[in-house]
Order: sequence, then C-alpha cells, then structure tokens
Amino acid sequence: MSRTEADLLDTPAHRKRTRRQVRHAAKATLRTVTVDGDPDALEDADFSCPREAHDLGRKTSPKPRGEVKPGRRGGFKVWKTPYWKRRRALWAQRNRDTRRVADAE
Repeated sequence: MSRTEADLLDTPAHRKRTRRQVRHAAKATLRTVTVDGDPDALEDADFSCPREAHDLGRKTSPKPRGEVKPGRRGGFKVWKTPYWKRRRALWAQRNRDTRRVADAE
C-alpha cells in the first residue's frame, strides 16, 4: 500500500489544529455548565469535557545543545568513567607509595 505525499498529514499542523479544537470544545462545555449554576454539574464538568489524543506519536526534535560556558570543556566527560576512576586510583596509590619510600629514606 503506497501513500502519496498528499495523503500524509502535516504532523505539527495536525497537532495544533486538533489541540485547538479540543480546547475550544472544553471551554464551550465549561461555559454552559457555569451558566446553569448547578454546583453538581460543575463537579461533573471534568468528565464532560472532551479528552482526545491529538498527538500522532511523533515527538519533535530535541532542543539544540546550548553554548558551552567559558572555561568548561565540551563533550562527554571521559574522566568520570569507571576506567579513568580506576586509573586515577592506581596513580594515587603509586604516588602514595613513592612518597612513603622517599620519606622513609
């Protein structure tokens, strides 16, 4: 089954349009309930307001990353990985041993 470009929905426009329709219907429902003045009807207004899924299941792209603050490194923090934590611990132990030997002499 092939679909032409004309058959495909314009996702952002569809989402905006259907969301606007649902919002308008909810406002109209609430206006009629508040005009009646019945306190029980106002409590049940939440159930009478339309709730429809307006999203087609596609998410928009994530926001682009902001600029790196001055003095900061960009990218992945490799020094926080387990490999580098282990490596730094080995270096620290080696340096402690070297200092201990130098102090003993």
